[in-house]
Order: sequence, then C-alpha cells, then structure tokens
Amino acid sequence: MAPGATTLTSLLLALMMIARCSAVFVAAQSPFAKVLKSVRLPGGYMEVVQEERCSHGVVRMTCRSLKAFVFVLEAEYLSNLTRICGYEAQRLVERKVTRSGGSMALRSVELRGNYIDDSYEEFGVVDFRKSLNRKCSGQKHCRYNFTAEQPGTGYWSPGTLRLKYACIPEAAVRRYCNEELKVVPGEGGYVHSPGYPLYYVGENTCGWTFRSDPGQRILLTFYDLNIRGPEADGSCVDVIRVREKGRTLLEFCGTEAGVKVISNSNLITLDLVASQRLYAARGFFLHYQVVGCPDISAPNGSFILNTTLTSRTFRCELGTVFPDSRERIRILECRNGKWNESVIAIPSCRATSAVILKTEHDHRRLSSLSGDNVLGTGVRIGRGEDAVATDSGHIMDSTQSTTMKQSDYVVDVVLPTVLIALLFVGNAIIVYIIFQYRKRKVPSMQQTEEMALRNPADVPQV
Repeated sequence: MAPGATTLTSLLLALMMIARCSAVFVAAQSPFAKVLKSVRLPGGYMEVVQEERCSHGVVRMTCRSLKAFVFVLEAEYLSNLTRICGYEAQRLVERKVTRSGGSMALRSVELRGNYIDDSYEEFGVVDFRKSLNRKCSGQKHCRYNFTAEQPGTGYWSPGTLRLKYACIPEAAVRRYCNEELKVVPGEGGYVHSPGYPLYYVGENTCGWTFRSDPGQRILLTFYDLNIRGPEADGSCVDVIRVREKGRTLLEFCGTEAGVKVISNSNLITLDLVASQRLYAARGFFLHYQVVGCPDISAPNGSFILNTTLTSRTFRCELGTVFPDSRERIRILECRNGKWNESVIAIPSCRATSAVILKTEHDHRRLSSLSGDNVLGTGVRIGRGEDAVATDSGHIMDSTQSTTMKQSDYVVDVVLPTVLIALLFVGNAIIVYIIFQYRKRKVPSMQQTEEMALRNPADVPQV
C-alpha cells in the first residue's frame, strides 16, 4: 500500500474516532437536558439540571465536573404525557381504564407533626425518587432504566419521566461528625453522613448541631435517607434522630426521600446512631436552611397581632395609627431570612385626627359648663398636623396656631404666677405696717421700770 493511502486511512480512522467520541459526549449531555441555574457555593458552583425523557428509554445523568456528584431533587413519572415517547394519549385511554394494577392504584403516605413529606402519588403520577436514589445518588455518572429499576412497571404505559437533579461539588458538602453549624439566611448548606453513598459508620454516635438567630427556624430536607431497616418486630437497630429541647421531631430507620423536618426554635440536633462499625447502606444526604426571620419587637404604641414563617403583623392600639401610612395595621414580609423593612424605621403609633377632635371637643364642653371660656381655644381637624378650627369655623395656618398656643400659655401659666406673687408682696406689706403701728403703742421696758421706782409723793395728784 502506498504511503499516501496509509496516511489517508489513518486520517479517516482518526476522524471516525473523533465522531464516535462526540456521539458519546452528546449522549451524555442529553438534548432533553436544560441547566436551570448555577449556584455559587463555598466549594464551587452547583448546577441544577432538568430534563424530560421517555419512561421506556435509558436516562443518563452526568456531572461535567469530576469533583461533583449527583443528588436528586424531583423525579416523576407522568403517564398522561406520552407525546415525548411518540404516542398519542388517546390511544392509551382504553388500556389505562382496563388495567387494574400499576400506577392507577397508588397510596400516599402522610407524616404528622414536624414531619413534612413532599412526595405525592396521584392518578397517573408516580414519585420514583427512592429507586433513582438507590441507583444514582452520590454518583458522578449514572445510567437509569425506569422499567427495570422501578418495581411494578412491567405493564405501565410509556410516559414521560420528568427529572430535576443537581451536581454539587464535593468540597461544598460537610461530611464530618460532631460539628456545630451556623445556619444563616441564603442558600443554606449541605451535609452527608461519612462514607456516603457506599456505607455509613457506627458504634459511636455521629451528631450535628444546627443553630440560627433567635426567632428563626431551621428546615432540614433529607433528599436521600437510607439506613438499616426495621427488624421483624418493627424495632430499629440503627436510627436517624432529630431533637429539639429534649423533644424528638424525627426518629426513622429504613429508606425515604424528600422528608422535611422543621424546628420550632433556632436550635436542633441530628444524630445517626448505628450499631456496627460499617454498614452497607448509603446513609443520608440533606440540605439545611433558615426559615423565617429574626425576632423583632413591636413599635411603640402597637402589639403583634399575628406571626407566620413569612410575615409578622403589627396593630396599633385603639384610636392610633401609623403616621406614614395612616393605617392601623402594618405587615412585614420575610424574604430570604430578612424583613422587607427595618423595625427601627417604622414610626410609633399616633392618635388619629378623629380622636384629637373628640378629646378637645369634650374639653371645650366641660369648660363651657364650668363657665370658664378660654379665649383662643380650638380643635384639630384632619387637614394637617398644625391646622386648627376656631369657633367661627375659619382654618388657621401654623403661624396663627403658634400664636394661639403662646396666648394660651400666657393665660394659663404667666398670669396665675404674677397674681400669686402680688398676693405674697401685698401680705408682706400689710404685716410690716401692723408691726410698726404696734411698736408705737407699746411703751418701752425702760420707761416702765422708771415709773415703778418713783415714790408715791412724786406721783402728781389728780
């Protein structure tokens, strides 16, 4: 073979290899996949991906970074959406009605108290996060076959698989025991048990403490929870336990996905209690975040009417309003762990114009009944803070109102003070005059003694 032909053959082989690698890459980066957002975390960027595939095909979940792994957010089978598989929904109606098993006979599980299970199974909708977690959670690349991995799907109709998963950097996830984690507003943080997803450790209690600011609550979302299941008598050998102030919020063993636990205070603890040193189960992967906003007190003259996770309502006392809005009720909204306005900036409640009008009217009425008619007395009206109305009904401006207040001050304070001072001075003068008059009438002590020593002969005869 000629050298030119050998070179051409080698070039063709190289092009074929490049084309094959490109096809594999395109298969990994599914054309149905859509990157929803990229979130910056302390250890890098987390990508959230959503895609829709036919249930009778193979799903490929791939992280572009070799230092990231998959965790499942949502996984639903939708039997009513068949167009993506090339079927028309009308062709499958009769088959769905006549079928007695499968997705048409589903049972939902409800948890109470502080448990929140956001999985749902409706007519034609199945949440298959458990089987998807068993195959793909914690992996960097994964191939998932719905009809083979999900139990009881052998006779199910072709439908749509709607997936939503994230690729999170390993450095952004806390994986060590016995830590205290500060929960701040924002995206929160992530924790997985040591050894996830290959095994979890035991023999010693592995615990975490979550703390937020006073007034805030903490939400734990277990995206994947898989530990040793219960025994034949229903007892748990290994257990996941969430506690708050001595009260147990969650105690669980087995497998679950999407369980949420919300605290009533700003401090909770999580413990993984296992009997063996290593157990061949995934353990858990969770997300922690703040729910609600820091505790705040009511502005002056108001009280807290209602409080929820997303809002707090203040109400002024009867007859008062917030001066900037002229409303008696004010609602603060909690957004991303922060109030939409500072409570310091909220003004204190003040009396309404109607209350001032009634109060001053009653004062004038009492004055008229007692015969004390004070000149210049007026009542406030709702036109402005400084507006007053006189008896003749004319509106006076702020300058006239100030003059009226000064005249009232002279009449009510200055004149009584002057009269009292004059009374004191007049009394002092009268006492002085009386003292001088009596001093003239009373003889002195020396004159009285001289008259007593004289002889009777010296006394003139009358």
